[in-house]
Amino acid sequence: MMRQIRSPPVIRSAAAAKNSMSCCCCSCLNLGFFQTTPGVFKFVQMVLGGLCQSMLINFGTSQAALVGMSYTSLLMTNAACTSTVSLLVLCYVLSQKSFNLVRSSFFETLFNISAALSYLSSSTYLAIVVNLYMNTVYYVTMGLVTYPALVAAYTMGFTLGLLHALDAYNCYKHFRGY
Repeated sequence: MMRQIRSPPVIRSAAAAKNSMSCCCCSCLNLGFFQTTPGVFKFVQMVLGGLCQSMLINFGTSQAALVGMSYTSLLMTNAACTSTVSLLVLCYVLSQKSFNLVRSSFFETLFNISAALSYLSSSTYLAIVVNLYMNTVYYVTMGLVTYPALVAAYTMGFTLGLLHALDAYNCYKHFRGY
């Protein structure tokens, strides 16, 4: 008579089960990342960054000569930060190990600090220039959509700066082990 050998039971904590959420067809994705605080920050940064980039390209390009380097400054800041956040999200979703390694290093803290400072300074620059030069053009020219679009873009830039500052604080706490 053959005796069946049973494997030992596997005990998983609730936190491990929550973080190992996978899609129905591929168990290699770490979709539980989006249920964490860093995941929510990164998702919101990606979405707002995409919207800000869209507003700048679709509505600001026609008036770039009028607003000058302030437009280019926010455009470049947003492109660099949004692409970096997107790459981080891709790494974190594809590998739980990369999330643990990168998050516990000082890289993400420094990136978020530089992103916050870049967003806040370039948004301030664009806000000053838009309100100085575009405000009168907006009230004289009927149907000019560039002014409200650039106001929305620098407002999203301020919001992204604050989000990156909060994320930098959380990354630093994680780095220090708090």
